[in-house]
Amino acid sequence: MLLFTMGKISRQQLMIFSSVYVAYTLYVYVRRSFSYTIPILVTEGRLDKKQLGLIISSQSLAYTLSKFGCGILGDFVSPRILLCVGLACTGLTAIIFTGFDSVFLLSFWWFLNGVANGPGWTSIGRILKAWCSPEQFGTVWSVVSTSMNLAGTVGPIVTTLLVTKLGWRYCIQIAGSAAVVVALFCFAVVKDRPGSETVNQRKNDKKKDDKEPETNISRKELLFLPGFLGNCCCYLGTALVQHGVLQWSQLFIVQEKHQSVLTGSGFLSSVDIGGFVGSFLAGYLSDYMVSKNPGIPRPVIRKTLVLYFEILLGCVLYFFTVHISEASSSATMTVVGFLIGVGTYGPIAMFGVMAMESAPDKIAGTAHAISSMFSNFGLLLAGFPLSYVSSLLDWQTSFLLLVTLVIIIVSYLLLKLKAELSSFKSASGKRCNVFTVVFH
Repeated sequence: MLLFTMGKISRQQLMIFSSVYVAYTLYVYVRRSFSYTIPILVTEGRLDKKQLGLIISSQSLAYTLSKFGCGILGDFVSPRILLCVGLACTGLTAIIFTGFDSVFLLSFWWFLNGVANGPGWTSIGRILKAWCSPEQFGTVWSVVSTSMNLAGTVGPIVTTLLVTKLGWRYCIQIAGSAAVVVALFCFAVVKDRPGSETVNQRKNDKKKDDKEPETNISRKELLFLPGFLGNCCCYLGTALVQHGVLQWSQLFIVQEKHQSVLTGSGFLSSVDIGGFVGSFLAGYLSDYMVSKNPGIPRPVIRKTLVLYFEILLGCVLYFFTVHISEASSSATMTVVGFLIGVGTYGPIAMFGVMAMESAPDKIAGTAHAISSMFSNFGLLLAGFPLSYVSSLLDWQTSFLLLVTLVIIIVSYLLLKLKAELSSFKSASGKRCNVFTVVFH
């Protein structure tokens, strides 16, 4: 219901937003479905950590390359077609993946699954930007992005129950079949942009947007926009922490914290429940603060919120790594997981919004593709490289490295915001700091 506070939502908009929400929920669940089975596969001795890391990293590498390519392709091809074809192929490759035992073939088909996953969020981002007014975009983006949290909340528990009763192969096959069915539904329902039959409000919004001057920026110049590359690097680091937690925290909890598999699944679910809150808060608060601080540059406001989320993430992740033990209660695990989710998904939502807003509409897909490439490189590093580090050291040391990475991100944001606010003060004559930006 809070989505409606940002303005009127037509019935057609609601149908499209709901459809892409369900579609991306399945994109994420199918992509993570194998990761959710890891503790059981390790317990049964089917695959070791290096083999699991190889399979996961093959998908991550393909997803990184595909998301970048599809982001650029999305500036020329219908996002509806990219969304539906990608989801259908995601389901089909997942079903085929379950038919093999060889590590090489499993890695090959999971690589293709990563390729199929590439168009997902890029095409949805283009659809949302076409169907949202500027005042709604941050909130709608954040609300729809909670679809990944829905998949992460329900996924681990449902997967654990299905794998226990049916086996891991049938579990992934069910998810893949559902993805194909939803892809067909979205092809019939989703439209690329508002048409002539939409309500007058959409026409007026479009006229309003057309009046706004558009900066002429080429694709080659995107990386040289002030702060763009720094934001991309922060996106990379946060994504590495996010996926490191999502892919390996359950195994860390089971192997080194000596908790049960079900406790690990519950922890992952609490992370994604926190992600619901973090994603929505980031979008809603940033749009609210932008409206209350019209004189302050929008990127400064969004970046300031990211800083607070990153500070929260660093503190809670350190507590999880050092102080959680076999004696920790399920309530403590739930609260810690929830706060980690808030701290990771809030910045993730903002980095995507800032990338889309940094470029004109005609190359917004490319801007998002570049930032997503950095994000997915973080995803790639969270697979085999992180598992390899853990095999040389241990999981606790690996997670302490993630804490160190968050500290680096916080330090960069503090220095960058100090410079940007000093420039703003010099240009406008107004006194401003990170506290007055947020709590104006």
